[in-house]
Amino acid sequence: MRKSYLWAFGIAAVLGLWMASPHILPLVTGAAPHGEGEAGATAAGTAEAAGPAVKLFRVRTKTFLAGPYLASIAAHGSTEASANVEVRARSNGVVLEVPVKQGQEVKAGDRLCEIDIGAWQTDMQRAEADRVSAERDLAATEKLARQRYATDQQLMSQRARKQAADAAIASLNLEKTYKTILAPVSGVLIQKPAEAGSLMQPGDLCATVSTLDPLLVVVQVSERYVSYLAEGYPASATLATGESVEGRVRFIAKSSDAATRTFRVELEVPNPGAKLRQGVTAQLKAQLPPVQAHKVPGSVLSLNDAGELGVRIVKPDSTTAFIAVTIIEQVPDGMWVTGLPASANIITVGQDFVKDGEKVEAVVDTADAGQ
Repeated sequence: MRKSYLWAFGIAAVLGLWMASPHILPLVTGAAPHGEGEAGATAAGTAEAAGPAVKLFRVRTKTFLAGPYLASIAAHGSTEASANVEVRARSNGVVLEVPVKQGQEVKAGDRLCEIDIGAWQTDMQRAEADRVSAERDLAATEKLARQRYATDQQLMSQRARKQAADAAIASLNLEKTYKTILAPVSGVLIQKPAEAGSLMQPGDLCATVSTLDPLLVVVQVSERYVSYLAEGYPASATLATGESVEGRVRFIAKSSDAATRTFRVELEVPNPGAKLRQGVTAQLKAQLPPVQAHKVPGSVLSLNDAGELGVRIVKPDSTTAFIAVTIIEQVPDGMWVTGLPASANIITVGQDFVKDGEKVEAVVDTADAGQ
């Protein structure tokens, strides 16, 4: 064989081995193929860049269940009479007699002041004389009219005179009833400015009568609780004098006091014999209808960014959420609040270090959260 052919065959073999070297060398040396090595290096670099898993913030939680709560309203006020009537004169004259004493019980229709009727008697005699004259002149005019000696105008004039005399008599009779001032309601004579010998004018005060049976306990109730009350609702009150009374709400104001934003509430209580006095400090207490509420310790309450008061809970997906609550009563071992679901997994420790929607590691709080 010629040398030229041997050289050509040798060169072709070397070229073939050189081209197949990427596939043959890994089999001989045990190294990964060129493409796979780059991919592996890339995956290893990514895993190394990711680093270790993020550790969740740990909080303590306790499950609180809702229960029926019998709330009550406590409000301070005072006792008042159910009616205060100022009895005033409707006629003038000198007071002859005041038959009742201050502080005495009176009944409707009892005499309070007796006014002299001396001037009235003189006016009545004059009015009766005028009526007799008017009757006589009317009879004469009617007789003349039948004989056609009197005109219709004369007859009408005499009849008008007779009617005016009758009206004057009726007015004086009504005036006489005003001379005796009677009690319009039953109660206690609280004020008696009129005395025998004093001169009374129309509008002057004779006496003030207060109805103390029933008695009223008047308090101011906060706008938060007034909606729970209704007229006829039972309630009780404790007086500063030591008595305890029970009654029913008879009045609830429709508008609040502009300064305090409270509503006037009147409790009507029986007071036979007017033994209880008006103007005594009293504390009203009324039981509200039962509501579903949670009793939680004050330490779990916090404020959100909007300034709302509430608690933070852990949801089933281990994320946190803020729920606003309303405090309905504070007790020595906690607070009764509304606004939570029937079962709430509340954060008891760490609630101030997490945000809404943050995933946390919840650990059950075995301590007494009610403390």
